[in-house]
Amino acid sequence: MPLRVSIVIPAFKRTALLRKAILSAFEQGLAKDEYEIIVVDSSPEDANRELVEELRAGAPCGLRCLVKEPEGPGPSRNLGARHAQADVLAFMDSDCQAHPGWLRHGLAAFADGVGLVQGTTLPDPEGTLGVFTWYPMNEREHFVYECTNIFYRRQAFEEAGGFPADSTPLAETPLGGEDVELAWAVKRNGWQSRFAPSSIVYHEVVQISVWRWLVMKRLYIWPRLVKKFPELRAFFVARYFWDAAQALLVLALLGGGLSVLTWWTLVLVLPYAAYRGWPPSRSFPGPLRPLRILPYLARDLASLGLLVAGSIRHRCLLL
Repeated sequence: MPLRVSIVIPAFKRTALLRKAILSAFEQGLAKDEYEIIVVDSSPEDANRELVEELRAGAPCGLRCLVKEPEGPGPSRNLGARHAQADVLAFMDSDCQAHPGWLRHGLAAFADGVGLVQGTTLPDPEGTLGVFTWYPMNEREHFVYECTNIFYRRQAFEEAGGFPADSTPLAETPLGGEDVELAWAVKRNGWQSRFAPSSIVYHEVVQISVWRWLVMKRLYIWPRLVKKFPELRAFFVARYFWDAAQALLVLALLGGGLSVLTWWTLVLVLPYAAYRGWPPSRSFPGPLRPLRILPYLARDLASLGLLVAGSIRHRCLLL
C-alpha cells in the first residue's frame, strides 16, 4: 500500500519541543505503512539529529532526519517534500503538537480539485496566556495559511514551486511570508482550499519581550505580499488598512494634524481613543482603563511605521 501522507517538520534547535512534536505525530492512529515523518534539521549542533535516532526504534511509522544549512523554514520544508513518498504533504512546526485526529481529519477534507487543506491551530492548553505571549490561532480558514497546520496535495505543491526562501533566514524570528505565497500561488493555479476544523494542532505559547510586543517586524513584508497577490486586499479593512486599529490611528493622526487649522477636527481622535481605551483590561482595571491607550498607541505607531516603510520599499500602499 502506498503511503497516504508524509509529515514534514522543519527544525532549528528547540530539541525539547521537537520531541513533543514527534511524539504527538506518533499518536495519529494510522497504520505504519500509511504515513511517515521527515524532520529537516538545520541546527548548528547534533541534538535534534540524535533525538530522531533515539526515537526511531520505537516509531510507529517511518521516521528520518535530513540535514541542511539554515535558510529559514521554507527551504527546509521544500527539502522534506522532495524526499517525501506520499501524495499528500502535511506540515507542522517543531513547536507544535498534533491532536490524535490531526491526520485523519485533514486527509478526509481532500476531494477532487482540492489542493490545500488548513486545520485548526490553538494555543497549547498547558501554556500560560498573557499580554507578553505569542501564538498563532485560527479556528476557521485564514488567508495567511500558516504552516503550523496545513496539508498540500503534492501535485499542487510542485506546480506552485514550493516555498520561497526567507529574506532573513538567520534571524531569531524570520520575516516569514512563505506560507502566504505558496498558498495563494496554489489557489491561483485553480486549486480549491478547504478547512478541516477537527484537524487540530496545538502551538507552544511563547513568552516574548516587551520590544517584540511593541514592534511586529513581520508587518514590513505585507505590502510586498499584497503587491504580488492583490486579491489579499479583500481581507484588510477598507482594502488599504491592516486592521481597524490602523485605520482609526490614521484617522486620529489626520484629525490631529488638521487641528492646527481648525480645532474641531480633534473629534477624529475620539474613535481611536475609544477603540483602544474602552475594552476591559486586567492590566488597567476600572478607572485606569484609559491608560491602556498609551502602550497600544506606541505599538500602533510602530506598526504604522513598518507598514509605511514596506509600502515605500515595494511601491504598494498598505497602512
